[in-house]
Amino acid sequence: MEKLIILSVYAFITAQAKRLPCYACLNSVCYIPYDKIFRDQKLSGQLAIDRTANTIYYHYQEHGKDFTKAFDLNRANSTFIPLNFTFALTVDQTTRNLYLSAEKGIYKYNPSDNTTELYGLKDKTIWHMQYADKLYYTEFRHKGLFTVNSVNKKKSVEIPELNIYQIDDFIVDKRGDIYFMSNSALYVFRNGSNKAELFQDEIYFLTTDKHGDAYFIQPYTRGIYKINYRNKTLKEVGAFKRGLAFKVVFDGDNHIVFYESTNKILYYLSPVLSKCTVTTRGVGKTRRKFVIRKSNRNNVIRFSQTGILEPDYTNKTSKIIKSSRKNSTTTANLHRD
Repeated sequence: MEKLIILSVYAFITAQAKRLPCYACLNSVCYIPYDKIFRDQKLSGQLAIDRTANTIYYHYQEHGKDFTKAFDLNRANSTFIPLNFTFALTVDQTTRNLYLSAEKGIYKYNPSDNTTELYGLKDKTIWHMQYADKLYYTEFRHKGLFTVNSVNKKKSVEIPELNIYQIDDFIVDKRGDIYFMSNSALYVFRNGSNKAELFQDEIYFLTTDKHGDAYFIQPYTRGIYKINYRNKTLKEVGAFKRGLAFKVVFDGDNHIVFYESTNKILYYLSPVLSKCTVTTRGVGKTRRKFVIRKSNRNNVIRFSQTGILEPDYTNKTSKIIKSSRKNSTTTANLHRD
């Protein structure tokens, strides 16, 4: 009976997977829309993810009004946060507190009771934030990178080695290295060093996954890259199929949430039973990455932590991994348009 259920689910998912193109190819695995969180709305500011609850936070505008929402990726429902205009957003993955910047100051949001309170820096306009071992931020139209004083929230601590850079975007990876964009180039300030260095003379969108690995999305080619920590270089690991993946985060299962700014759609992508490859066409400004889907005829299946069947390309026998999430099932949450 158990084998029959597994085969039935496998046949259903295979049929569903064949109908949809790969929206992204990552590590040779095809990703398709698990959900469209919203469409035809202008998203501004950062995306933030609570990986414990699998909740995505974002700010958008509709009919000239500002809204900030929490969207539960598992249950597909949303909650309005009682702070309408926000821009910089980041989550402390240990406490699950969300930090948000308003027109002035940093606020802290408690998801348990849906309340916000002023956290600090009430006289500053915050541009970008990341929470690693502490809260890092940049200030609008100011140079440098700062942390918030853990004792006195009204005070900032400047990172002096970076005070000459106008920082547009930054991440802090699992090693404490800081990658940042400045003047259309990518720099790295390595943990323990005394000087930032040019890493790539290219524009990238920056993000980290659940393990703290650094990822880089090239907006024009749509290529996805990550750090090879052995030789400290970029390694191509995939691409998006279409549009402009303007903002990207990884959820608690390392599935992809991205905002496709061309069509104003916030997608939630999950892997399916298909392998894929990425090819490059064109040169210079016309260079683009293209995702090519392969046959899934010989793929072996396994259950992911969310209960979604995924291909296992290394093992010759199938295996079932029990879900680590509450309320997860093997057949629910397969695909929703």
